[in-house]
Amino acid sequence: MNELKSRVLTALAGHFPDKSFSFDNLKVLHKGRFANAVVLRYQDDDLDLVIKDFSHCPWPIRRTAGRFFIGREAKAMTRLKGIDGVVPDCYQLNELMLAYPFIEGESLRAVKESGTQLPRRFFVELERMVAEMHRRGVVHLDLRNLGNVLLGHDGKPHFIDFQSSMSYSRFPNWVQGFMRGADLSGVYKAWEKVCDEPLSAHRARFFDNYNILRKRWIFRGYPLTRTANKMRSAGAQLALAGGEVLRNMFERIF
Repeated sequence: MNELKSRVLTALAGHFPDKSFSFDNLKVLHKGRFANAVVLRYQDDDLDLVIKDFSHCPWPIRRTAGRFFIGREAKAMTRLKGIDGVVPDCYQLNELMLAYPFIEGESLRAVKESGTQLPRRFFVELERMVAEMHRRGVVHLDLRNLGNVLLGHDGKPHFIDFQSSMSYSRFPNWVQGFMRGADLSGVYKAWEKVCDEPLSAHRARFFDNYNILRKRWIFRGYPLTRTANKMRSAGAQLALAGGEVLRNMFERIF
């Protein structure tokens, strides 16, 4: 872990050459495994950053999925800059590391587990943010995960983790609609679970209809997941890296 931290500090120093970085100010928030990033936080008087790093992964992952995910997330954050609830800056430290400002708050998953209820205006704002993101041609694809929406200390919603996001314009219209629906259904899933008011009738109809479509998607998690598991057991890491990218995309949508 010390070696990993040293790589991160070196990358930070390369991006901020006029600043000194201390080992003591860097801590690990989440230990990544195999094809997942390690997530760290660097905090001092001047900076408070989250760093996602794939440099610990096996070589085939670093050369494929790691680069792909970092590049895709950096591109999405840059394209969405200026939207309320999206970090104002991001820094691609290198091909395998991405940094962006830390957001003070707690995830909606934690809010749900605590039994706290949020006001309707929070979710109306979240719905508006999703619409603005879609107007810029980007879908998040992982908003059904309550860990990816934060209740900020400012009381407002914030998006995190754009690793699964993508531009949707090159897809057929029916797929575009399904992608946008994945994001909107994430808003309504959170609304249903932690709002102090129920979904309105038209929102509830959309949410129910979308869930029916998801359940009828016959390839949900299959055969991509089965293939990825076989590759893992066989040790075919390079092939699995490509499978991880595909599985990640399709399972987020469906």
